[in-house]
Amino acid sequence: MKAMLTAFVAIAFISVGAWYALTHLGFDSGNVNAGPGVRLGDTGG
Repeated sequence: MKAMLTAFVAIAFISVGAWYALTHLGFDSGNVNAGPGVRLGDTGG
């Protein structure tokens, strides 16, 4: 039981750390998928 709880805490810590690092490095989905052929936020209607 202790090993399972430790694993859950480790997964949470790693995922939050990865989200924080990738967001601050500019690898969020809005920046990665944006380009000259992609119009984000324009619904055209």
